[in-house]
Amino acid sequence: MTQTYDAIVIGAGVMGASIAFHLAERGLKTAILERKVTASGATGHSSGLVRMHYDLAAESELTFKSYQLYFSHWKERVGGECGFQRTGFLQIAKREHEGNLRGNFANQQRIGINTSVISAAEVRKLFPDLVTEHFDYAAYEPDSGYADATLTTNSFIESAKRNGAALIQNCEVTAIRTAGGKVVGVGTAKGDFGAPIIVNAAGAWAKHVARLAGIEVPLVTWTHDVAFLHRPPSLGRIPACIDDVINCYFRPEGSALILAAGEDESLRGESPDAEDQTPTPTFLEKLIDQMVRRIPKIEESGLHSIHVGRDGITPDQRAIYGGTDLGGFYLACGLSGTGFKTSPAAGASLVELILDGKPKTVDITPFRFSRFKEGKLLEGEFGYGNIWK
Repeated sequence: MTQTYDAIVIGAGVMGASIAFHLAERGLKTAILERKVTASGATGHSSGLVRMHYDLAAESELTFKSYQLYFSHWKERVGGECGFQRTGFLQIAKREHEGNLRGNFANQQRIGINTSVISAAEVRKLFPDLVTEHFDYAAYEPDSGYADATLTTNSFIESAKRNGAALIQNCEVTAIRTAGGKVVGVGTAKGDFGAPIIVNAAGAWAKHVARLAGIEVPLVTWTHDVAFLHRPPSLGRIPACIDDVINCYFRPEGSALILAAGEDESLRGESPDAEDQTPTPTFLEKLIDQMVRRIPKIEESGLHSIHVGRDGITPDQRAIYGGTDLGGFYLACGLSGTGFKTSPAAGASLVELILDGKPKTVDITPFRFSRFKEGKLLEGEFGYGNIWK
């Protein structure tokens, strides 16, 4: 017997959880179908940065609204915990990108983001353990930091359940049912589910799910290694940071660890089901060499652990949010490793598009699926080049 819902969300990562939360909040009877368990894909391996500096204003607006309306007062807006820690955030730019840094800063100020361009000397005053001889300026966001992606996901889902949503785990979608050019439901290992609205938020599996509906989405899998390093006892305060000079990003992880990763050794095209969770052979050695250039005290550190995450990445390394030619079938995928911090506002905006015909929280039109067919790939207004090299 078919179980009937108003909407089905495929994928219980943070994006699917946000979408389910917003659908249920609007009164829709919603089912979240997850092939394994909550946050078991890219979300469970997310670095959790909450920052607003992007070279594309539309992405900065998504992250700003996510911070302003959600992360900064999570309990009141969603309930539960998201683990947000305000550490400050630095975007360190190469000297040749100073003009672009200032252009992005100006765009972000117009949006309302609390940001400034500060000199290398000012960075050193704020964070004395950072070497600053390799750059002249950085963008600084004092309000930003990081959060816990799994806590965030669970909070969204628990709130959605309080509003009547159902979470069905270990429930892989095996078919998309259609009639008259519209979706009518899905087939799964746990039976059939009917709904006139289906959202594909399946992360690294989104391409496969879209193919079940006869839709080809330009995604490949993207595999990323992240290290947790023991924090040297003598190390002072450090911010969350994306450092284009050393091609790394890093942040504190509580009081005892540092999370760090490189931006130029991610693998492409592995199966989303790949069991190999081994980092690339040169990952750790290269990461430490790069990190020591910025934080020399890392030499006093040691490895705690490494994890390997997998997501879907698009040709322009930007997300896909919006409808398709198949009525009722929507995409929230291709997050390209940057979906966590945008998930609250992106989920709200997509649900507005679905139910009201137009997004209100943030205009997500630039992220439409049809941009690939139109040849209108997204490029930063003041670009730094691809995030993932």
